[in-house]
Amino acid sequence: MPTKPIILTALPVAFEDNGAISIEGNSAILRKCAASGVHGAFVLGTTGEFPSLNEDERRTLTRLSLDLLGDKQVVVHVGAASLYQVERLIDQARAEGAKHIAAITPYFLPSTDKALTRFYARISQVSDGLAVYVYIFEARTGISVSPQLMAQLAKLPNIIGVKISGESIEKVGEYRRLLPDGFQVLTGSDREIGRLDQVGANGVISGIASVYPEPFVAMAEAIAAGVEDRAEMQSHVNATVDGLLGDIERLKAGLRLQGIPAGHARMAVGMLDAAAMTLIEELHARYGAGA
Repeated sequence: MPTKPIILTALPVAFEDNGAISIEGNSAILRKCAASGVHGAFVLGTTGEFPSLNEDERRTLTRLSLDLLGDKQVVVHVGAASLYQVERLIDQARAEGAKHIAAITPYFLPSTDKALTRFYARISQVSDGLAVYVYIFEARTGISVSPQLMAQLAKLPNIIGVKISGESIEKVGEYRRLLPDGFQVLTGSDREIGRLDQVGANGVISGIASVYPEPFVAMAEAIAAGVEDRAEMQSHVNATVDGLLGDIERLKAGLRLQGIPAGHARMAVGMLDAAAMTLIEELHARYGAGA
């Protein structure tokens, strides 16, 4: 029997009009995720605009996520530009009861393989009791982690998986071939959920599923059931991915149309024009009206 792909929803963070985090909005986003049929959530990541959040806000949102997602797997992103801050965030996540964490590569300044190895070796050392995912996103961080380097990092204690964003499914397959059996390989490319089995990847971390989880859950269930003709399901996945584009404002617009007070982005990502808003309304009529 084929293995059901893991779906972790990359959740946006809701803000008030004045830019403060919204407990009401974030609670609604989390409750939607909890009821959606996904495996769990990836919180405080890129979709969650983590560079704009201070440590106290990250603590509050970690606690809220763990409380409202119940038995779902919650991966708390503790990434930061400095190892000093990462260690503080690891201690904070552990204190709040997190069991799974992820750490993006350091960013802004250039790095080297030796520096990255030291970075993750220290994270491994201070993460006893936690399961750690390495988070690779070269397009956002400017830092490359080769499949060969990732294979070395996978040998470190407590590191159990990797999230790879911004790379083709074929590139994800290159990582998979060098990583040990049982090591989780997750892609940030939502669209590829139907092709994971071709490269041996385990699942997706999907921002799109924060708004429209149903096409992804349906695809995962079809794969688990051994359904071979998945073209129609893929068309629905494609429609939601092509419409939302992983864009923070588009995601939040889709949530607002469902009655969730998601607010707007805190970071300067740009607002939607009339044509984009019309497209989001059309997506809502097709996929979100019953939410």
